[in-house]
Amino acid sequence: MFVSKTDQAWEKLFEKYNIVEEVLKHDIFQISSKEINEFREARLMTKFDHSDNLPYLFKKHNLAILPDSRGTYIIGNFKAYQKLKVNEIKPLSVNLPDHIESLNPNNITSEAVALNIAHASGMIDYIMNHEDDNTTSSILTLSGRMGSGKINYKIKSTNKKEKNKYHYINVTNSQIEIDASYENMNIITVLEAKNKLPKDFLIRQLYYPYRFYKSLQINKTIKPVFFTYADEVFNFYIYEFKDKLDYTSIQQIEQYSFILNEVLNINLNEVLEISHKSPMLAEPHDLVYPQANNFTRILDMLDYLKVPKNKYKLAQEYEFDVRQSDYYANALAYLGLVIKNNQGDFTLSNLGKKVSEQKNSNKRNRIIIQQILSHKTFKLAFDSYIKNKRRFNREYVTKLILDHVPTVNKINTAKRRSSTIKSWIEWIFSVID
Repeated sequence: MFVSKTDQAWEKLFEKYNIVEEVLKHDIFQISSKEINEFREARLMTKFDHSDNLPYLFKKHNLAILPDSRGTYIIGNFKAYQKLKVNEIKPLSVNLPDHIESLNPNNITSEAVALNIAHASGMIDYIMNHEDDNTTSSILTLSGRMGSGKINYKIKSTNKKEKNKYHYINVTNSQIEIDASYENMNIITVLEAKNKLPKDFLIRQLYYPYRFYKSLQINKTIKPVFFTYADEVFNFYIYEFKDKLDYTSIQQIEQYSFILNEVLNINLNEVLEISHKSPMLAEPHDLVYPQANNFTRILDMLDYLKVPKNKYKLAQEYEFDVRQSDYYANALAYLGLVIKNNQGDFTLSNLGKKVSEQKNSNKRNRIIIQQILSHKTFKLAFDSYIKNKRRFNREYVTKLILDHVPTVNKINTAKRRSSTIKSWIEWIFSVID
């Protein structure tokens, strides 16, 4: 098992300061940058944007870490992360204005570039105007690093023995970073951006900027937005905090999806013909049956495998748990897009190279749909979905898996795998007309 330098350093800190015992006694343990720096630079030891990034001892004891000033942090059983709910919806097609030459939509290498393209192409204004039913243009306002000022809030405990328990936190001038915020006549949107599709995110990245804006005594509505760019789709997840003083009152209220310079509109009849011509391949003994529900994330991972990687390197690069990286890479292998060699490295197959070189387009997606529906269980489940007027029959699909997948022989496992079939079928409908 790979043990990172961060894990090693936190092991020493947990031992030196009896952190687990202190949290049990006092609910919260405060630690300074100076104390952390003794073993490793605090900047590298405290930034965990996703729960999978947390050091081993934090995961083992269900702990999280949050800043409460410019030089101190608090550790406790905090519900610090929010699961990202990604819906496979058809992305709206938008274009950059003809006079924009400095932004290259074929070379989006960072969150900043993706956000600039999103604003220039009208995505941001579409969302803000749709949320408020007006037609004003937005302006990029505050972004970058700044101080939070004074923030007091409560956060739910993750201790199962103490349901509905809250911790009360006082923050004084902690450093915050706003990726971008946009303002029109009635709304301010505050964005946290990622150029991948994570499993979850640190709520603090939206909550502290949200509270910072609230402290400015602004009368406009503040909209926290989590933004992702993956598989050439721009996704915006709109959130709200039901209680301004409750960190864990966050709720996702809407999702908007866009694609640049493409229209995803494969005809349904084409897909029905693909299903009709399916070779009905038997489910293989030597491949892991898919257990990866987010299909956009599966396709996004093709870019990360242009250079062969094992599950550990892939997890590190995608900021995933190793188990999750293995699930998603094996899903690509199931589709014939990657090959796993004897050393455990995943590398693109010839078909995978062909697919990865193409844009997210009707041409590419036809190939992928063919690969999905070539498998017996997916083809039969798709046909059932069509026959039942796009209603998913979980009982039927569970039985399909038990009858046809040699590596699955328990009903609970089959039920879980059926959710993957459902999400892949939903992806198919997100790219057809």
